[in-house]
Amino acid sequence: MSTPSKSNVKTILLGNKPLKEYLIEAVVSLNRDADVIEIIGRGRNIYRAVNLYNALLARVGDKVNLKDIEIGSILVRNRRVSYIRIALQRIG
Repeated sequence: MSTPSKSNVKTILLGNKPLKEYLIEAVVSLNRDADVIEIIGRGRNIYRAVNLYNALLARVGDKVNLKDIEIGSILVRNRRVSYIRIALQRIG
């Protein structure tokens, strides 16, 4: 997975927490110092990454811009795991 060249990048790797906690983390990061937020969902959490993006867009739609979407697979514990990386950039 490639990383953007911005200095203030916040990466959110989705797990088993409720989606609302990740949404709060993303909004707080945008309000504080993060210029770019990367939402990463692997395997079964890919759909949750897309849901988080949609919820974040509904919450702060005019403050963020879609920067990049990357879809691929990585090797984790000798198994191929699909992932999605959604990068959002703060406007202003």
